Amino acid sequence: MELSLIHEANYAGEMESRVLPALSALRRAGTVTPNPDQPIYYELYRPRSPRGWVVISHGLCESIPKYWETIWYFLQAGYAVAMPEHRGHGRSFRPVADLKLTHVERFDDYVEDFLCFLRAVVLPEAEGLPLYLFGHSMGAAIALRAVEEVPTLPVKKLVLSSPMVAPKTQGLPRWLALAMTRLAVALGRGDRYILGQQANVGPESFGERWCNATSQPRYLWFCWLAERQPELQNASVSYGWLREALLVEGPLLEAGAGVSVPVLVCQAGQDAMVKSGPQDALLERLPQGEKALFPQAKHEIYRSDDATVAAYFSRVLVFLA
Repeated sequence: MELSLIHEANYAGEMESRVLPALSALRRAGTVTPNPDQPIYYELYRPRSPRGWVVISHGLCESIPKYWETIWYFLQAGYAVAMPEHRGHGRSFRPVADLKLTHVERFDDYVEDFLCFLRAVVLPEAEGLPLYLFGHSMGAAIALRAVEEVPTLPVKKLVLSSPMVAPKTQGLPRWLALAMTRLAVALGRGDRYILGQQANVGPESFGERWCNATSQPRYLWFCWLAERQPELQNASVSYGWLREALLVEGPLLEAGAGVSVPVLVCQAGQDAMVKSGPQDALLERLPQGEKALFPQAKHEIYRSDDATVAAYFSRVLVFLA
């Protein structure tokens, strides 16, 4: 299908005039509580007579508002959309008080929360309609693990966008980064900022190496939102989070062989956050895996220039259809 694209030339204006009113008319919000006193916030967007449900699993330091454009495209294609905010993000349960710090005790906590959301909220809503998962980066790892752990989930297809099979470690060998994080956790510093990050918890600057977007209007619009909502300002990670991210590679590669549904892996050619080699290794293990490469895109392919965004979402929607 041909998308009605939100253009960079008037991005903020189109989001305000077209996208936000449409989403507001469909939005239902709630919480699900996998564990006592640990609510997970979610939003549902259901058009009349949807053709299926897409569940979005977001990445590190992200939240639902960052995906409003993405949700808009899925709605255009006739899908209902469900999206939780993972623990430690957005309006969900926070294991630390600092809203800019992202921490998790176990990566499996993310997976268990996500499975609870699917079972308690999405499956009753879907009522037998086709179910698809769309995961970005950390969220792709969560979605893949969930499908592998519970093969009876009625998921028809899975999209992994810039999946975090193995994060980059800023030039440190993986073994050294893992040893440092394990030591920090053993010393009771698991929920502290990793070395050198606490002074850099403000928003990234567009165009710098670690900026994950290639579209300045898309980048600036979310910065404007986050400045006004402290719960959207996750900016760095703890030693505990990094330890868990480094340990997830092996289980993810093992999980790949056990996922029988079709999987589309979208790879960013200029990714500074995750390694491409382990993504390719995962593809080799997937019984029904396809790859879509976007050579000029950075980690957040969905925040690229108009031409890349159009090609990206067209590829995703063709795969789902």
